Amino acid sequence: MGSQNSVIRVAALTSGRDVPSARFRVRQHISSLAKHNVEVAEYCPVINQHARLPGKLGRIRSRYLPPVLLAQTAVNTLARLPGVFGTFSSDLVWLERSFLPGLEIVVRLTKAPRVLDVDDAVWLMNPLGENSAKLLARSVDAVIAGNDYLADWYSRFCQNVYVVPTAIDCQRFTPGERIGKDSNNLFVIGWTGTSGNFKYLKSIEKPLARFLKARREARLLIVADKKPSFELIPEFQVWFERWTPQSESDVLRRMDVGIMPLLDDDWGRGKCSFKMLQYMASGLPVIVSNVGMNKEVLGKGACGFGSRSADEWYELIEQLYREPHLRLILGQNGRRIAEKNYSLEVVSDDLAKIFNELV
Repeated sequence: MGSQNSVIRVAALTSGRDVPSARFRVRQHISSLAKHNVEVAEYCPVINQHARLPGKLGRIRSRYLPPVLLAQTAVNTLARLPGVFGTFSSDLVWLERSFLPGLEIVVRLTKAPRVLDVDDAVWLMNPLGENSAKLLARSVDAVIAGNDYLADWYSRFCQNVYVVPTAIDCQRFTPGERIGKDSNNLFVIGWTGTSGNFKYLKSIEKPLARFLKARREARLLIVADKKPSFELIPEFQVWFERWTPQSESDVLRRMDVGIMPLLDDDWGRGKCSFKMLQYMASGLPVIVSNVGMNKEVLGKGACGFGSRSADEWYELIEQLYREPHLRLILGQNGRRIAEKNYSLEVVSDDLAKIFNELV
C-alpha cells in the first residue's frame, strides 16, 4: 500500500451526466476519496454515450441507419477524447462500466494502470455486449465488480477482480418522520427506478392489484423518468413522481415500504441491489425478489423479506400493512445495515485501498 501522504491522481472516464452508474459508482465518491489523498478528475462526455438518436430517428431500427449511426459513433468518439488525453497526467484510469462499444481499442490509448468498474451484466445489453465486455476486461489491470456474480463472470478475462458494492450516501438518504401512515391515513408502497425497468413492476402487477383492490386506502408510488401504465391497477391508486436528482431522496420519505421485484435470470443476478439500499438508508422495510445480491443483503439482518412467488408478494405486503410496528423495526435494522456495510464512507475507504494497491 502506498504512503498515506502521497496523492494518487485518478482520471475517471464516465459515460453521462445522469447515468446512475456514473453518479453512484464514481461521482459520489470524489469528495470522500479526497480525504484519502485520492484526487479524482472526472471526464464526462457532453453527450451521454448510451443516448438514443433524437426524435423519430430513435425509433428506427439501427440496421436502416448506417450513415447516421456512423456519424453518431464519430461524435461519441470525439466526446471521449478529452478523457483519453486527461489520463496522460494521471496515476490511474477509472473506467465506468463500458467505453465506446465496438471501439474498445481506444482504451489502450489511455495511460495504465486501468480499472474497469461494473455494476450490471453489461455483456447482455446488445449484440456487441459480450465481445465488448471481454475486450475491455482484457485491456485493464483490474475490474471492480458490484457483486459476486459479476466478479465471477469477469474473472475469466481479468485476473485481478475486486468486489465493491454500490455505496449509499446515508447523509442524503435518511429516514423521515412519517411512521407507517401519513396524515390522510394512506399506506404507500414505493418503487423507484428507470422506465426501462418497468417490466419488473409489471411482473408483480397481479399481486399488487389484488392488494390495492382489497385496500382502497393504499397507494402505489412510482418514482421514474416517465409514468407507467397498468392494466389491472386503478389509476387513482397510482401516484407518479417524476425523478430528479434533487428530489430522489426526499420522495422516499413518503413511502411505507420499498419494493424491488426482479426476474431470476442473468440480468437480475447482475443487479447490485441499489434500490434496496436506497430504501434501507431511508428507514423503510423492504420486500424484494429473492434473487442475486438481494439475498446477500437480506442475509445481513432483518430488514425486510425476500419473495419467490406472486402469492408471497401479496402476503408480505399485507403483513407489513397490518403490522406498523414491524415496519418500524425492519426499517431501523435496514438503516443500521446500510450504514455499517454500504455507506459512502465505508465503500470509499475500500476504493482508496484498491487504488493504493494498484498504483
